[in-house]
Amino acid sequence: MKRCIATLILVVVCAYTQNLLHNPGFESWSSGTPEHWNSDDSIRIFQEYATVHSGSCSVRESLLTQEQGRADLYQGRFEVQPNTEYVFTVWIYDTDEAGRIRHGIDWHPTGSQWHSRFSRDSTAWQELTMHALSPSNAESAMVFVRAYDSAAAWDGDAVFYIDDAFFSAVTEQPPFLVRAWHMPMNPESSNPVAVYAKATDDGMIASDTLYYGINDLSSPYAVTHTGVSYDTFQYAIPGCADGDTVFYYLTFTDDDSLATTSDTYAYYIGNCGLVINEVHYDSPGPDSGCYIEIVGDGGYALDGFSVVGVNGSDGSPYVTVELSDYVIPADGFFVIAQDSSVANHDMVTRDINVQNGPDNIELRFHGITVEALGYGTPNGWVFTGEWSPAPDVAQAHCLGRYPDGYDSDHNSADFHDYTIRTPGEGNPMVSSGDRMRTHAPSTMVRNPVKQNTTLGSLLIGDASYPVAVYNTLGQIVLHATASHVKLRLPCGVYFLTTDSTRHLKIVVVD
Repeated sequence: MKRCIATLILVVVCAYTQNLLHNPGFESWSSGTPEHWNSDDSIRIFQEYATVHSGSCSVRESLLTQEQGRADLYQGRFEVQPNTEYVFTVWIYDTDEAGRIRHGIDWHPTGSQWHSRFSRDSTAWQELTMHALSPSNAESAMVFVRAYDSAAAWDGDAVFYIDDAFFSAVTEQPPFLVRAWHMPMNPESSNPVAVYAKATDDGMIASDTLYYGINDLSSPYAVTHTGVSYDTFQYAIPGCADGDTVFYYLTFTDDDSLATTSDTYAYYIGNCGLVINEVHYDSPGPDSGCYIEIVGDGGYALDGFSVVGVNGSDGSPYVTVELSDYVIPADGFFVIAQDSSVANHDMVTRDINVQNGPDNIELRFHGITVEALGYGTPNGWVFTGEWSPAPDVAQAHCLGRYPDGYDSDHNSADFHDYTIRTPGEGNPMVSSGDRMRTHAPSTMVRNPVKQNTTLGSLLIGDASYPVAVYNTLGQIVLHATASHVKLRLPCGVYFLTTDSTRHLKIVVVD
């Protein structure tokens, strides 16, 4: 399936940089229109000299219809920076009960965001102000001032006055939470969970807190980070009992006393034993024969489970496939197919034709994510998978685990690009050459190395964790999340992958 917008709103009082709007006070006009501004055909625009907020002129606007699809005064596009807070203000004079005004921003290529507040009837000028965080893929923006009718008082038109618009980045930015995630995704009882949060700021993050609660957040516990690596904070949540659901959120405050609070995240205690094992999402031409394969114990009832497609553009769900009343077959492979052409299918639904990458697929139990796959090149999209994304494969290819069901909570290490599709069957062994995609590494290794060498001594450069090590058959022989872990491998040749590189040869000697 092909592609699809939400923005985090942060309300703070800050200093601003220069106004990005041209002719913001509507002082310059040409052929009856304010220069650099455009208007839709459901409104009429006039140059006003008597009712002004400042300067010599304002806009007198008359709404002619109750259809608001074409009732905008707008300007743009302007180049903007991603993950940056902007402010958009406009002054409105509104004494006509037949209508009202609100304003919004359209971020390209993501979409639009509108302020929740409308103008109110008043004999004084009023300032409408909205703060908005630009999406992670934002390239440019357009601003809108939209007229709306008030149906109960509509008398054929509504008149407003508009002046002194302002659109700018905020000089002092609050902390920005790039991503938060936890490992393992679906922990067993009593096992502690590591939470990671990548957060940045235009200055320095002065304080941070993770709040968590067991089954609710009515009386949350508070913990601070246990470690920081570059811009990634790490926290530890103690183990809990089977059947519990842990909820958590994070707060960050910077040296300007500006704060950011994250969304609420959750995980379920008690390993469900199910994994997304193979995915085919892009066939040549119009999609057909797409599928998702889930692996688990034969006879396992799927009541309460669902497969959810999560949009890489904004992190919102775009499709949900309920699995209740289905059971994992005796062979352990449960295949959800787009159509009946898929071999060994156990369920057929058109909704399983999930989007091409970058995108995400989640397996949820009563709404809580217990397994997640994200696929695509890391480049500003919303990744909700495990540790780092799997590749976005070509048409007719599929993503699959080898060995079947192996789960290290690391999509990049667990999933591989297959040219052979095997729904309802075991995935074939992947050779080391097929596993490793060579590109310019940001990490190098020392060779040869001793059997008891730690990863920290082995790796040279900007290494990231976790790390997976494969033998020459393409089998995983070591998975580590910290630099102090020792190789402890027999003599021979191995291959190592990290988040930043996927082809590092290691020679182990006595």
